[in-house]
Amino acid sequence: MKSKNPVISIFTSNWGHGSIAQAAKSALKPLKYIIYFNHIPASKFSAQTYVLGYQLFPSLHRIPFIVTGNKSVQKLLSSYLSKKYINKVEKHLRDQKPDIVINTYFAFNSIIENFSRKKSFLLINIVADPWTFHQLSVSKEAYNFVFDKKSFETCKKEGLESNKCIKSGWFVREKFSENYNQGIVRKNLRFEPDILNFCIIGGSEGAYSILKVVPALIDVKKPVQIVFICGNNKHLLKSVGILKKIFSSAKSRVTIIPIGFTDRIDEYIKASDLVIGKAGPNLLFETVATHTPFFAISHIAGQEDGNLDIIKKYKLGFVEEKPIKAALLIRKIINNPKILNGFENNLIKMAEYNKNSYKILQKFIEDKRQRLR
Repeated sequence: MKSKNPVISIFTSNWGHGSIAQAAKSALKPLKYIIYFNHIPASKFSAQTYVLGYQLFPSLHRIPFIVTGNKSVQKLLSSYLSKKYINKVEKHLRDQKPDIVINTYFAFNSIIENFSRKKSFLLINIVADPWTFHQLSVSKEAYNFVFDKKSFETCKKEGLESNKCIKSGWFVREKFSENYNQGIVRKNLRFEPDILNFCIIGGSEGAYSILKVVPALIDVKKPVQIVFICGNNKHLLKSVGILKKIFSSAKSRVTIIPIGFTDRIDEYIKASDLVIGKAGPNLLFETVATHTPFFAISHIAGQEDGNLDIIKKYKLGFVEEKPIKAALLIRKIINNPKILNGFENNLIKMAEYNKNSYKILQKFIEDKRQRLR
């Protein structure tokens, strides 16, 4: 028997899609709905292929991004993905009998769309890249929540009806948006309270590209603490551990702290004067939510191209992917940290824009539910 309270089924997968789904779940807490959170991991082959490119060859991702833009290729890919995930996705849908479905992973779109034709429910698709998203990320049968006006216009060019596209800002997990005292955060992490602190993040899978900052740290004249967060990449973590020993034995003014995968990443970001890393949208906007400048030193070509443009357009930090130029810029910041103060107003403005995503999702669902009653 179906519950009297409306049921929401959230579907997501690995990587940043899961963070977006968690944020959407948090946004729905004020509503008296029953919420199911369905995390379905990507297939082993897809995961291994993605991680390899993520860690070693992010620039080569542009090739499959362009190739899969072909309509015929998209049909083949959609068919392949449906066969991989249909049993798990449809089982959750049959068991949960949702009134509303929220999806954050493009691979599930066609499965959920087909099921919705049999069992009517409100279908919401959160597009998991802000500006340069793949066509498969958009669902023509769902209400698509996108980052901003530019995303909205891109969807229209892809043939999406205007009423199927909602400008929402980015869904950021609550813990990044909470007020904090940096001194207290540093104390809890046992950091030196008054020296310059950088957090260098390789993403959940640990991109080796974060090591390009190392030349900037040689013979530094001012004390600086560098936290390297290596995610699930144990080889990267071991390499950073070796670097720590080298800098320590050389009595460098640089303190290196290697960290593996951690669920305290919000604290490390809040403790930082600058976050450096791969320009994934979640890391970028989570950093922005803490009002900390971001320095993009790499990105996944194709889907993350637009993230670099967002940093430049809204002046949220720095973009420099060439190793020598990136190292020179980092040294410049170390020698003159006041440079970082110039981003504060822009960061606050963007953080507030994204914070509205929670209210936009709540209001959208409540309005749609009212009309259906």
